[in-house]
Amino acid sequence: MAGALENARKEIKRLSLEDHNESEYGQIYSVSGPVVVAENMIGCAMYELVKVGHDNLVGEVIRIDGDKATIQVYEETAGVTVGDPVLRTGKPLSVELGPGLMETIYDGIQRPLKAIKEMSQSIYIPRGVDAPSLSRDIKWQFKPASYKVGDHISGGDIFGSIFENSLLDDHKILLPPRARGTITWIAEPGEYSVEEKILEIEFDGKKYDYSMYHTWPVRVPRPVTEKLSADYPLLTGQRVLDSLFPCVQGGTTCIPGAFGCGKTVISQSLSKYSNSDAIIYVGCFAKGTKVLMADATAKSVEEVKVGEEVMGKDGLPRSVIALPRGVDTMYKVSQNLKSNTHTKASSNSESLHLFEFTCNSDHQLVVGTPRKAGISVDTVDGVKYYKAFYYDLVEEITSDGRLIKIAKEVSESYPFTEGDSKAKEIIAPYENSGAFEWTIEVRDVELLDAHVRDITYQVFAPVLYESLSFYDSLSGLGHACLNTKAGIFATAYLLGLWAGDGSPKKAGNAATSRDDNLLEYVWECAEILGLNNSCNKNSMSRSDVLHSNVAEGKLETKNSFWDAVVNLGFFKNGAKHVPEMLVSAPIIVREKFLAGLIDSDGVVSSKGQTFATVKTTQRNILDGSVAVARSLGLDVTVKVEAAKAAKNVSSNKKSYAMSLSGNDVLLSVLSNCHSSKNFRAASSAPVVREPKKFYFNLEKLEEDEFYGITLPVDSDHQFMLANQVVVHNCGERGNEMAEVLMEFPELFTEINGRKEPIMKRTTLVANTSNMPVAAREASIYTGITLAEYFRDQGKNVSMIADSSSRWAEALREISGRLGEMPADQGFPAYLGAKLASFYERAGKAIALGSPNRIGSVSIVAAVSPAGGDFSDPVTTATLGITQVFWGLDKKLAQRKHFPSINTSVSYSKYTTVLNKYYDKNYPEFPTLRDRMREILSNAEELEQVVQLVGKSALSDSDKITLDVSTLIKEDFLQQNGYSTYDAFCPIWKTFDMMKAFISYYDEAQKSVANGANWGKLSEATADVKHAVSSSKFYEPSKGHDEVHAEFEKLFNQIQDRFAESTD
Repeated sequence: MAGALENARKEIKRLSLEDHNESEYGQIYSVSGPVVVAENMIGCAMYELVKVGHDNLVGEVIRIDGDKATIQVYEETAGVTVGDPVLRTGKPLSVELGPGLMETIYDGIQRPLKAIKEMSQSIYIPRGVDAPSLSRDIKWQFKPASYKVGDHISGGDIFGSIFENSLLDDHKILLPPRARGTITWIAEPGEYSVEEKILEIEFDGKKYDYSMYHTWPVRVPRPVTEKLSADYPLLTGQRVLDSLFPCVQGGTTCIPGAFGCGKTVISQSLSKYSNSDAIIYVGCFAKGTKVLMADATAKSVEEVKVGEEVMGKDGLPRSVIALPRGVDTMYKVSQNLKSNTHTKASSNSESLHLFEFTCNSDHQLVVGTPRKAGISVDTVDGVKYYKAFYYDLVEEITSDGRLIKIAKEVSESYPFTEGDSKAKEIIAPYENSGAFEWTIEVRDVELLDAHVRDITYQVFAPVLYESLSFYDSLSGLGHACLNTKAGIFATAYLLGLWAGDGSPKKAGNAATSRDDNLLEYVWECAEILGLNNSCNKNSMSRSDVLHSNVAEGKLETKNSFWDAVVNLGFFKNGAKHVPEMLVSAPIIVREKFLAGLIDSDGVVSSKGQTFATVKTTQRNILDGSVAVARSLGLDVTVKVEAAKAAKNVSSNKKSYAMSLSGNDVLLSVLSNCHSSKNFRAASSAPVVREPKKFYFNLEKLEEDEFYGITLPVDSDHQFMLANQVVVHNCGERGNEMAEVLMEFPELFTEINGRKEPIMKRTTLVANTSNMPVAAREASIYTGITLAEYFRDQGKNVSMIADSSSRWAEALREISGRLGEMPADQGFPAYLGAKLASFYERAGKAIALGSPNRIGSVSIVAAVSPAGGDFSDPVTTATLGITQVFWGLDKKLAQRKHFPSINTSVSYSKYTTVLNKYYDKNYPEFPTLRDRMREILSNAEELEQVVQLVGKSALSDSDKITLDVSTLIKEDFLQQNGYSTYDAFCPIWKTFDMMKAFISYYDEAQKSVANGANWGKLSEATADVKHAVSSSKFYEPSKGHDEVHAEFEKLFNQIQDRFAESTD
């Protein structure tokens, strides 16, 4: 609870009794375990937080009788005596709500157990320990919303967001529900702790400050705009639950069962696989994909090791903390040149150096989509309408039950007679707002509408990292001239000039030009580097920079420039090269090199947009130059054509034309050119090097191995490939949780061969064995308040109470100490009312504030009745409230049949509510479900008959019912949680399996009705029965289309086989 304990202490730790009036405190009248009665408490309120005794123990008022107040204390009361002071705080018991909740384990009053363990160096919680519920040390990257000073803001409005982890990448910062006013100040984007001021508003002449977190009383439901009817299933991945006894997002479920029946098994399955903002599947790359390391070298993804660093798009390193591996369907992602209108090559030319990489189906592409907005006039049935439309991210359900966010055109229409003012108001926030960046799995790209797909792009980023290795390499050559700025810049320019026109056969450089400006600069460079030069102005103004250098009066065979050419890797194996190190050299060095190359072999055009074209026949020079150009943030395209040959001489050589564009970035390069034709003045404004977009195509490939890279939780989860494409990482490890606290944080879910910690999307509220009983009673309210907070974020949240019987027992103990009249088995008479007030906080709702968002809280409560007796008061009261009952059977559990759901006693009241969902996605689903229930129910009755007279006395039709019932129980209702094919069953596979089992049953009954003998027919169709049974082995990771095709073959096989056998 908003650090029930922590918040309380923040209010009272500074206080001493002498600082307050006598009316603000009372004295302890009696002590009975965690229940303390205080007198002289006139003026206190129900559920008010109080300070008990001299140790500042935190308590809560739960009864008021005259001037006496009964208090439940959340800490051990040993040492508290009659007469000790009790100070009122005037505040209710609350929880802290904000960034940092995920991946944290709290006790019943929201004290962080891991922080307390590190502080106390003990597995027990010391009395009086003081630890904030949300870390005050972590800095979160705050991103303000579109609000500005002067805007009105009210409770529930989202005024910013932060990145918490890969599964909660958009933790919204909400204004507390009861707040409102006019914004007088809002923080700039940056890093802030949860308690730093980020918003100031004014209301009624008073100013109020707000940080990233706020507090909320745990016993008060958080307000919503409107409660909605739940209409979407809570998909668990367990066939027996999703098919026969479905729950909804925002529903209530009870799981009663004796110890050892598998309540925890189902709870863990829900945590792993349910679609309560299900785990995001992110992907990896094919073997051989080159990754840009932090030092700007390239390394194959399979060679990267944990602990190494890759380069982020901001030029800073990202540590590798894990390396996922696996096998999956792969996709080839390649650049589409549709946007490059400035390169008009002949029809027989081909393109090179397109962006390209291969990844698996779950890989998340980092994409952008322009936020187009506009108004059109449509006519429907002769009536005119204004249509306001814009592009934005909307939630959508995939065919396999995943909830994803995808770019769509959103539109609203209004009668033409109302005018266009409303339409203009709708599109105003989206006009001129540029593009929005988002991520989409490769397999989901096909779900984009055609007009959205055409304008959606990926990005490549410039290499902002500047290594000093270029300087160090020059310095190590031992030439004094190479240690000066002028010498370094001259060398970089001459290297570009040499890459274009220099001869690899001698230690020299050449420039052929009529441009005096160019020749004068070449001579100047020669002078700086101490080189001899000569000029033959009668022959095309040829200038040669020779390889001679005078040292100690002797002519040396080498010079400073040639030493740089050879030792820096520009000349290897008798051919020219552009070394990899140049990609991360200081930006000015890269610009000087490109300027020299353009002056040598390039031409600059300024018709409309400025662009430069460099032509070469040397592939090595092309490859390196493209990398250097893109490292600066230039757009590069390469066309390949046949090289021009001398007259009457044929040639098989290819010519490469590298076209460069990039506005201010290109002008910055051209400002270093010295040819009069190529020089362009740089922009007066600083050059901004931003990620550049490229459009892309997808091609589905065969299955293959994939290799992934995982980055830290606090990173942006993006890094660069060697071709500078910005890509998403492959998930992260959760924090290591203390093993002595709970087993739950050690649970992982398997995603494409790698482990993803469940804790990434989990907040755990636990009670240690030595916590007072009052804290156990409070824990359920702590949990539901945290769930409501994430619902208000627009999330679908599952709260799993394991077990609510322990909470009821705590209630019974406190009730006994209060001397209340006991009801059945000693539980208080208000047990049912307390349970109802808890369960009514579940549901689907429109959250308070703007923008509009819909979230839900689903409650799944395990109940542990003594001896598995479902007539237990807690079970009985719970069943009267919840809408779904998953009854567990100990006999099934003992036979290792999991989930051990007893189909004869379980039920769901949500089947009718979900008909709309089934009609839209799986129209036959309700019929198949009813048929399957009918078969199981009839089989139970027949089993009683068989026990009396034997199976041989049954008709063939009844024998089929028994046999198919056994088939359903063993191969449909039962699942193997240790397998890849059966641990999680998507709803579409469940549907196809139901269809297969019922199809087998119907064909068998039809054949018997036509006179066939079931005994003989069963033997003749044994292969089909085995095929139906084996359908559970179909691997869902292959995807819906491939698996559905296998089921279609099975359906045809069933019909054909029975037809043949009957004939």
